[in-house]
Amino acid sequence: MGLSKRSIEMLLDLVEIKLSYMDISDREDARDMQVLERAKEELSCLDRGVDNVASFARALRRPGRPPRAALA
Repeated sequence: MGLSKRSIEMLLDLVEIKLSYMDISDREDARDMQVLERAKEELSCLDRGVDNVASFARALRRPGRPPRAALA
């Protein structure tokens, strides 16, 4: 079962709120922030209807190479 667009938007809002309130004080907090940033990227891809979220997220992390979906 997939997520509805409304559910994806709600989860994306919650992740963004959590990120805005985070105070990084140690490595664990920094890791949590990275995980939340990745979740935000994945949810954004789902919200835009990108088929292969994993490929898109990897492309976002490669410096100097725009994601293929962004070129279309």
